[in-house]
Amino acid sequence: MRGTIPALTSAPLTGVARHSCQLGDGNFAVGFDSGSLQIYGSDGVIIDSAELNERIIGIANSNGIVVAATSTGGVKAYHDKLLWEYDIESGCEMICAHPDGVLVADSSNRLLLISREGSLLTSTDCKLPEAIACSKEGNCAVALDDGSVLMMNSALELLHDTPAAADDVETVSCMSFRDDGVLMVARNSLGVTVDDRPENRIECWHPERGLLNSTEIASRATSMLPSETGVLVGCFDGTLLKMQIGSEEMESISHFDYQISSIEHWGDDLLVASWFDVFRVSSDGTIVWQFEHPGIVEQMLPLGERVALIGDDRKFGGTPAPVVIIDPDTPATDDHIPQEYKKDENENFSGALSPEEEAIAESRPIADPEADQILHALNEEPEVNSQEPETEPDILEELSASARAINLPPVADAGDDITVEADDDGKAEVLLDGSRSFDPDGDIASWAWEDDRERVIGHSDRIRVKLAEGVHVFHLTVTDDRGSATKSSITVRVR
Repeated sequence: MRGTIPALTSAPLTGVARHSCQLGDGNFAVGFDSGSLQIYGSDGVIIDSAELNERIIGIANSNGIVVAATSTGGVKAYHDKLLWEYDIESGCEMICAHPDGVLVADSSNRLLLISREGSLLTSTDCKLPEAIACSKEGNCAVALDDGSVLMMNSALELLHDTPAAADDVETVSCMSFRDDGVLMVARNSLGVTVDDRPENRIECWHPERGLLNSTEIASRATSMLPSETGVLVGCFDGTLLKMQIGSEEMESISHFDYQISSIEHWGDDLLVASWFDVFRVSSDGTIVWQFEHPGIVEQMLPLGERVALIGDDRKFGGTPAPVVIIDPDTPATDDHIPQEYKKDENENFSGALSPEEEAIAESRPIADPEADQILHALNEEPEVNSQEPETEPDILEELSASARAINLPPVADAGDDITVEADDDGKAEVLLDGSRSFDPDGDIASWAWEDDRERVIGHSDRIRVKLAEGVHVFHLTVTDDRGSATKSSITVRVR
């Protein structure tokens, strides 16, 4: 078994922590669907909070100021108090820190660059953005719904347009800038067209020279961390990969049982989040320790000498998982007997008889008077007492009771992936049918459909949605009458 470390502290939450960002002095901010914005210290204690009264869809650190983007009320900056507000009528979809302020994608297909003081610097039209990223130099990247990637300068002027393959369905799962300004893009193909093109690949894009190289990987990238020497990639199949600058080959560092959701540097080592666990991994792939979080770990925030772990609520049904603070340099404790002790134990207790024990075994046994009395008593006729036999426990009933005490999770079924044709307006109406979901030992108490931006769009087993051309992913979460929940996903292609 691997060594483990204890948590320093944990902070209970009243809602699921959807978004977070690091601040100075070891502090960090957390945003909630309820509109609550909370500032924590490195000890997990709330040191400040604000109620924005609108669902927070993202937060960013802009020169020490927390800037929150909301679903209906635009962008708000907070530091001890509300500093400024920039109204966006259509609401926001995502936000990213930029050297000049923040980059925001709104719900009317626009990109807006907002200054640190809350004024609009520039904007541009951008159809269906799925992800945004900014470099230290101010260049911006936008991944679109159709799998294309746009690279822009600090004035939001187009530098490169990297369209997806016209005869296939492509998505972008990760995107990040290296310190040298090179954009790393994880692209994935659904394999609609059978050819030699890789289904999963990492592309390197230079702001001036364009595409530098493309490297195939075996599984879809689910997390990415640029490094001084290249990039680290966590995959859906649990593989942790490393690629050096100038190389077109991926090197496998380690492998985990579940997909990798987050990677962070810790000195010369790495912190890797996979499912409910966080691992410290050395440069040669050795696992130093393993820590189990109450929820599925989605965000890790280095806070100087500590790290904040933020996860979702899937482990306890509807109970939000707490924010957990750990010290990665805490010495690991082993949950097994040390090998040194096992070696000494084997040498001292080999299983062979000692000379004294051999002499006793070979000698003639000496009769004991008490033994004679026992043998005499055995020869007497026993007295039979008639009494009612004890009732044997009903094994089947006990097993049935035990089975009833164990709550099996429900089975979520969002349906098979589908492809539909768009109408003349480029739209299509699609029925999302999760009625095949069931609970093996109870009833389904609630349904929740989410789009790929984590917005809840329905609470019944079947809902209708109107979609534009492109690839859309929906998630169905079903919860049974005892609080267990499972999730299923469906991909809809509108062409």
